Amino acid sequence: MIRTGLRRLRDHRRGAAALEFALVMLAFLPLCLGIIMVGLLLWTHNALQTTANFTARCVAISSPACASPASYAVSTSQNWLQVGTLTSSGVVVQTGTSCAGGSGSMVKVTLSSSSFTAIPWLSELSTNALTASACYPASP
Repeated sequence: MIRTGLRRLRDHRRGAAALEFALVMLAFLPLCLGIIMVGLLLWTHNALQTTANFTARCVAISSPACASPASYAVSTSQNWLQVGTLTSSGVVVQTGTSCAGGSGSMVKVTLSSSSFTAIPWLSELSTNALTASACYPASP
Protein backbone atom coordinates (compact mmCIF):
# COMPACT_ATOMS: atom_id res chain seq x y z
CA MET A 1 0.00 0.00 0.00
CA ILE A 2 2.74 2.47 0.91
CA ARG A 3 4.76 1.36 -2.11
CA THR A 4 1.96 2.11 -4.51
CA GLY A 5 1.47 5.56 -2.93
CA LEU A 6 5.18 6.36 -3.31
CA ARG A 7 5.19 5.05 -6.87
CA ARG A 8 2.19 7.25 -7.73
CA LEU A 9 3.88 10.26 -6.17
CA ARG A 10 7.09 9.57 -8.10
CA ASP A 11 5.25 9.24 -11.40
CA HIS A 12 3.06 12.29 -10.81
CA ARG A 13 4.47 15.19 -12.95
CA ARG A 14 1.74 17.79 -12.55
CA GLY A 15 3.22 20.99 -11.13
CA ALA A 16 6.85 20.12 -11.93
CA ALA A 17 7.12 23.04 -14.35
CA ALA A 18 5.76 25.47 -11.76
CA LEU A 19 8.26 24.24 -9.20
CA GLU A 20 11.16 24.53 -11.66
CA PHE A 21 10.03 28.03 -12.62
CA ALA A 22 9.91 29.09 -8.96
CA LEU A 23 13.42 27.75 -8.35
CA VAL A 24 14.87 29.45 -11.43
CA MET A 25 13.16 32.76 -10.66
CA LEU A 26 14.82 32.90 -7.23
CA ALA A 27 18.13 33.50 -9.00
CA PHE A 28 16.94 35.09 -12.24
CA LEU A 29 14.80 37.93 -10.83
CA PRO A 30 17.54 39.52 -8.66
CA LEU A 31 19.96 39.17 -11.57
CA CYS A 32 17.59 41.05 -13.90
CA LEU A 33 16.91 43.76 -11.32
CA GLY A 34 20.65 44.16 -10.75
CA ILE A 35 21.25 44.60 -14.47
CA ILE A 36 18.53 47.26 -14.61
CA MET A 37 19.99 49.10 -11.61
CA VAL A 38 23.51 49.12 -13.10
CA GLY A 39 22.04 50.43 -16.35
CA LEU A 40 20.26 53.24 -14.48
CA LEU A 41 23.47 54.06 -12.62
CA LEU A 42 25.45 54.31 -15.85
CA TRP A 43 22.69 56.35 -17.52
CA THR A 44 22.62 58.82 -14.63
CA HIS A 45 26.39 59.18 -14.55
CA ASN A 46 26.49 59.81 -18.30
CA ALA A 47 23.70 62.40 -18.03
CA LEU A 48 25.55 64.18 -15.21
CA GLN A 49 28.76 64.22 -17.24
CA THR A 50 26.97 65.64 -20.28
CA THR A 51 25.28 68.28 -18.12
CA ALA A 52 28.66 69.24 -16.60
CA ASN A 53 30.13 69.60 -20.10
CA PHE A 54 27.26 71.80 -21.28
CA THR A 55 27.33 73.95 -18.14
CA ALA A 56 31.12 74.45 -18.27
CA ARG A 57 30.92 75.52 -21.90
CA CYS A 58 27.98 77.83 -21.23
CA VAL A 59 29.79 79.55 -18.35
CA ALA A 60 33.07 79.76 -20.28
CA ILE A 61 31.56 81.53 -23.30
CA SER A 62 29.58 83.88 -21.01
CA SER A 63 26.25 82.93 -22.51
CA PRO A 64 23.22 84.87 -21.24
CA ALA A 65 21.53 81.53 -20.53
CA CYS A 66 24.13 80.94 -17.81
CA ALA A 67 23.39 83.98 -15.69
CA SER A 68 22.78 81.42 -12.96
CA PRO A 69 24.94 78.35 -13.69
CA ALA A 70 23.25 76.25 -11.00
CA SER A 71 19.77 76.75 -12.41
CA TYR A 72 21.09 76.15 -15.94
CA ALA A 73 22.65 72.84 -14.84
CA VAL A 74 19.49 71.73 -13.05
CA SER A 75 17.25 72.58 -16.01
CA THR A 76 19.65 70.90 -18.47
CA SER A 77 19.85 67.75 -16.38
CA GLN A 78 16.07 67.45 -16.41
CA ASN A 79 16.25 66.66 -20.13
CA TRP A 80 17.69 63.24 -19.24
CA LEU A 81 17.05 62.67 -15.56
CA GLN A 82 14.04 62.66 -13.31
CA VAL A 83 13.21 65.90 -11.52
CA GLY A 84 15.11 66.23 -8.25
CA THR A 85 18.10 64.10 -9.20
CA LEU A 86 20.32 67.18 -9.41
CA THR A 87 19.70 70.15 -7.14
CA SER A 88 21.35 73.56 -7.20
CA SER A 89 23.25 72.70 -4.02
CA GLY A 90 25.05 69.95 -5.95
CA VAL A 91 26.51 72.38 -8.51
CA VAL A 92 29.97 73.89 -7.93
CA VAL A 93 31.42 76.32 -10.50
CA GLN A 94 35.06 77.46 -10.32
CA THR A 95 36.35 80.10 -12.72
CA GLY A 96 39.92 81.06 -13.37
CA THR A 97 41.23 77.68 -12.31
CA SER A 98 43.48 75.17 -14.01
CA CYS A 99 42.46 71.62 -14.84
CA ALA A 100 44.46 68.52 -15.57
CA GLY A 101 45.76 68.69 -19.13
CA GLY A 102 44.60 72.26 -19.62
CA SER A 103 46.61 75.41 -19.60
CA GLY A 104 45.49 78.94 -18.92
CA SER A 105 42.29 80.08 -17.31
CA MET A 106 39.65 77.36 -17.21
CA VAL A 107 36.09 77.00 -15.98
CA LYS A 108 35.51 73.87 -13.91
CA VAL A 109 32.03 72.60 -13.12
CA THR A 110 31.47 69.80 -10.62
CA LEU A 111 28.06 68.19 -10.23
CA SER A 112 27.10 65.76 -7.50
CA SER A 113 23.92 63.80 -7.00
CA SER A 114 23.05 61.26 -4.36
CA SER A 115 20.00 59.93 -6.20
CA PHE A 116 20.56 57.78 -9.25
CA THR A 117 17.52 55.55 -9.56
CA ALA A 118 13.98 55.89 -10.82
CA ILE A 119 12.74 53.68 -7.96
CA PRO A 120 12.31 56.03 -4.96
CA TRP A 121 12.65 53.46 -2.16
CA LEU A 122 15.93 52.19 -3.64
CA SER A 123 17.46 55.68 -3.77
CA GLU A 124 17.08 55.88 0.02
CA LEU A 125 19.27 52.79 0.35
CA SER A 126 22.10 54.33 -1.64
CA THR A 127 24.71 56.34 0.25
CA ASN A 128 27.22 56.87 -2.57
CA ALA A 129 27.01 60.13 -4.47
CA LEU A 130 27.60 60.32 -8.19
CA THR A 131 29.92 63.09 -9.29
CA ALA A 132 30.89 64.47 -12.67
CA SER A 133 33.22 67.31 -13.53
CA ALA A 134 34.12 69.13 -16.70
CA CYS A 135 36.61 71.81 -17.68
CA TYR A 136 36.37 74.30 -20.49
CA PRO A 137 38.77 77.09 -21.47
CA ALA A 138 37.44 80.49 -20.50
CA SER A 139 36.99 83.08 -23.21
CA PRO A 140 39.48 85.95 -23.03
